[in-house]
Amino acid sequence: MRLKKSLLRKKRKNESIFKYIMSVSHLWLGLLSSVVVFVVCLSGATYSFKTQIQELLNYDVVFSRDSKGDDFVSINVLQNQFESEGLLITSITIPETTSRNILVTYKDQSDEDGHFYVDPENGKIIGASSRSAGDFFNLMKQIHKELLLGKVGKQIVGASILIFVVLLTSGLVLWFPKKTTQLKKGLTIKWSAKLPRVIYDLHNTLGFYTFILLLFISFTGLYVSYSWVKSGIIVSLGGVAVLSENSSEAAKAEMSNVFASFLDDVIDSQSDKQKVLKEISLDSLLSDVNLKLPYKAITILDFPTEEEAYYHITKINQENLLKAILPDDIEYTKDGEFKSLHKFTDQPLHKQFTAISLPLHTGEIMGLPGIILYFIATLIAASMPVTGILIWVRKL
Repeated sequence: MRLKKSLLRKKRKNESIFKYIMSVSHLWLGLLSSVVVFVVCLSGATYSFKTQIQELLNYDVVFSRDSKGDDFVSINVLQNQFESEGLLITSITIPETTSRNILVTYKDQSDEDGHFYVDPENGKIIGASSRSAGDFFNLMKQIHKELLLGKVGKQIVGASILIFVVLLTSGLVLWFPKKTTQLKKGLTIKWSAKLPRVIYDLHNTLGFYTFILLLFISFTGLYVSYSWVKSGIIVSLGGVAVLSENSSEAAKAEMSNVFASFLDDVIDSQSDKQKVLKEISLDSLLSDVNLKLPYKAITILDFPTEEEAYYHITKINQENLLKAILPDDIEYTKDGEFKSLHKFTDQPLHKQFTAISLPLHTGEIMGLPGIILYFIATLIAASMPVTGILIWVRKL
């Protein structure tokens, strides 16, 4: 009987119909999604520090111990060194400073992938990362995305996050005080009070302070789960909706243009593959990159493959007010001829968002400070179902 009354409580005196509906729906939806929201948020918080933990586990090979200056080893020397060992370099990641080692990925003679960290100043091979928590973090990722239930789990997660957005909104409505004099009460946690009051304050106050960030994290998560959310965000940023059976003519026209551009790239790529290649200097290539993108940054050099006939170079630009991690891309043909430059800041807004949607969702866009901020926010989000249920159980 008490359970029924708590789920279908009567409207309080002087309570508006709107707030009554918000209150009851907040309770029902909270109970419905509590377990999934808790699991998704906790696994997301755990996954946040994957890169940092992996690097700490392999500190001796990731970080340079004897760095003395800012002069990097010649990339040509590195290439010759690996070729003499029968290793074909596929990618080189050059850090911003010599405090970290250069990461070289390669294919061996049996076409197996591998990697080595090398000293940034003399090119000496330090070794490969051996300690890994990859299996654990992959498990956390799968739990976060689909609860280990495949496509069904992905839909359950998507629906629960959609409910969580409604919970955040209704929670803000319920938090908002009737009088401005009561505002301070809703912004503070009374730690000296009894435990039920502290739990109530934790649920309300922390929910208010993290409202905007959690709403943003939720929307970027929904962007991955639902095409209609992806379309809505892209259209709102000036792009064209994701292609579907009911796509507009404009969307289909843009898709045709994209396909035509892709076809041109394929033709150019095949043409480049048939060229008689001249030996090029990778150091000269990087010098040209630094002239076109004149700032110090992490630089990733991807070598041509059978599928991709170009050198693809990405510099991680952080020369902005928020120190956000923004990728600038540049391409060269196999014989070192400049092909294209794509600066992040020159891209349309919807393409910028598409390019950084994942780091926006994880907090990596802001580096370590962003990851820490997101970690705290997702832990608070994971606590909300717990404090919410404790509040409801006490009212029983």
